[in-house]
Parts: sequence; C-alpha cells; structure tokens
Amino acid sequence: MPTRHHRFSRRGLLKWIAGAAAIGTLPFLYYRYRLQVFPLGPPAVIPRSEWGAEEPDPALQNEGGHEVFNTVVVHHSAMLLSEGPRAIQYVHMHRRDFLDIGYHFVIDGQGRIYEGRSLAVHGAHVKGHNAGTLGIALMGNYEESEPIPEQLARLKWLIRDLMTKHPLTHLAGHSDFLPGKTLCPGKNLEPLLPALASELGLKFGTDGYIGPEPAPAALVTAVR
Repeated sequence: MPTRHHRFSRRGLLKWIAGAAAIGTLPFLYYRYRLQVFPLGPPAVIPRSEWGAEEPDPALQNEGGHEVFNTVVVHHSAMLLSEGPRAIQYVHMHRRDFLDIGYHFVIDGQGRIYEGRSLAVHGAHVKGHNAGTLGIALMGNYEESEPIPEQLARLKWLIRDLMTKHPLTHLAGHSDFLPGKTLCPGKNLEPLLPALASELGLKFGTDGYIGPEPAPAALVTAVR
C-alpha cells in the first residue's frame, strides 16, 4: 500500500503557526487585561438592604451608645469563595446563636464590600476582644489558597476610609489575639498584614486593645 505524504502549502503553514501563537498568548492576554475587561468600578460599600440582610435581634438594636474603634482585625470566612454575607449571617445567627452577623464588613471574591454588623455596637469576631475592635472578613479560605488581589486592594481602600471616621491605631489578624486557638485569617493572608499595616500608617499587633469587655450581665447583648 503506497505511503501518502501530506504537503503543507506555505500559506497554510503560516496560518497554522499564527493560530498556535495566538492560542499561546491567550492566557497572558487574559491575565493582563482581565481587570480592564471586567472593571470593578469605584469602591463602595453595599448596604445591608441591598444584600438582603436579616434583621438583627432586637436586643442588639436596642444597645445604647456608639463603639469607639482603635484596632482593625482581619479575618477570612473559611467558607467557599462563592458565598457571601448572607451565608455568613445565617451561620452566625442560626448555628452559633449570634444576635447578627459577627463582622462589621465582608469583602467577597470579586472585591465587593458589604456592610455587616452596625458600627454602633460591639462586633462578635474575636472572642474576649470585641471591645474597640472592628472586624473585616475576606470571603474564602486562605489557609488553603492565596488571597485575591481585588480583595486586598479593596481591604486597603476600606481601612483608609474607616481611618477618616474612627481613631484607628492598630491592625492585626484574628490569630494574633488568639494564638494557637484559631488559624484565621489563614497562613496565606496573615503574613501580608504587617506590610499592610505599615502602608496604612498603622501599628501591627494587639497592643492597641484596651478593653475591657462588657460586664457578664451585658454579654447577651454586647458580645455575641
């Protein structure tokens, strides 16, 4: 049986090379231009009314006075990146018996910022250290994966904005307050926090915490 030889014309060969080269550049072009193709838009905080937040327990709403914050505490949700503040609030209120979502802000995997617990009350994000600490959670599990650049950029923007409204002096991770008791915010996010604090002009660590936590009689409404 005679052997068949396939011949490429010069034009066909050039087309094949051009096609292969284009395919090879697609990943580069995607990563280089994805923010231009899918712009985040100006930073903004999405209010509770827009993300369908459940109303907090009335005991939390009736708490008097305003919280004075001096320390930002960064968390990860340790949940799926695709989940958002409603999933966190459900877990906090219906599985952990909190009075509301525990964090004051949540940043999702696309860099969108959501309003969480009212800034007029204590958060419920660092056991024993909720007085004067402002909790911000990034969606995702950063013990297992790397933080997303969009989230980090919006975290920085949010803290800068909060610094104009609150006497913030320190920034820390959840595990800095509770070493050995939690992995939050994850081994891939925690090491980034000292540099973030320095860039923002804040001190890194827990030394800014002054407490005290609410008296035992007030724990039901102030700490959960």
